[in-house]
Amino acid sequence: MEDHEIISLSKNGNKDAFGLLVRKYQTSILSFVWSILKDQEKARDVAQESFIQAFRNLDKIDPSKNFKNWLFTIASHKSLDYLRKEKSISRTLKNFIGHRESVPNKKDINQSIMPKAEKLVSLMDKLNERERIFLHLKIQEGYTSPEIAEIFKCAESTVRVYLMNARKKLQKYLKETRNEVSIA
Repeated sequence: MEDHEIISLSKNGNKDAFGLLVRKYQTSILSFVWSILKDQEKARDVAQESFIQAFRNLDKIDPSKNFKNWLFTIASHKSLDYLRKEKSISRTLKNFIGHRESVPNKKDINQSIMPKAEKLVSLMDKLNERERIFLHLKIQEGYTSPEIAEIFKCAESTVRVYLMNARKKLQKYLKETRNEVSIA
């Protein structure tokens, strides 16, 4: 069944229909959000909020547009909003405490990740938010530059510049660390 058919069923009151879309895209959305937030529990919450917002706004979706792109747009906005909120809270805590030491970040670190994967995640952390998001969409989700530009409502050339900068930075960090991790 195509996405637009499932959306039509959902709009017509079939409460189970939207669950099909959730099951279809939950892994991709969770992986995408985790790549931004770097915390499994927060990623689950933001992914869930993204699906809830999508469900609540099904009547606003343009039937000629791709549902998956629309969902990724929602997830990216929710993730970036969460990061902005987290930074604001962190600044407030630093000011309240009265010194500039960094506030401990409670990242969910999975001890079973292979060393190469850990190094790649560490390298990805060196990229800015847009570079990391665009690279994830390109490599992990298989989006093209025009599709990413559509999701973020920016010029395709902007997407290509961010992707090029991300790759250059990663190659530079890999050369500096002489790591065995390869990037596509």
